[in-house]
Amino acid sequence: MHQETTSNLYPCAHCNESGTCTTGIEGSSCYLCIKRNELRGKRHSGLACGICGGLGKAEPFTERMNKRIKPMLSIFIVIPLIVIVGAALFLNSPFFSEVLAFSSALIGAVIGFYFSNNKNQ
Repeated sequence: MHQETTSNLYPCAHCNESGTCTTGIEGSSCYLCIKRNELRGKRHSGLACGICGGLGKAEPFTERMNKRIKPMLSIFIVIPLIVIVGAALFLNSPFFSEVLAFSSALIGAVIGFYFSNNKNQ
């Protein structure tokens, strides 16, 4: 199953679409780009822009976050539910059937959402 993911890239204002940071003192790289490139020292020049990763075009942070929130939310729902069902099974819980019914409904809804062919987004 293949899902098309598109991204809206905008011109990077930090590096003026060059991909190389020159916004520091006297055309050197700025502190943020030095930090993102994991270097020590204060004066470096010619480093890849830390905002766009050297591409010259950047994706807005909110757009990246919106693309990741649904998959992360589903992971944080499904995995703990599977652990709870497993714990109830191995501990011979008297409420195992209720836990299983509740968990299977939520897990089924998440799986149904991600593996359905009809996506109107």
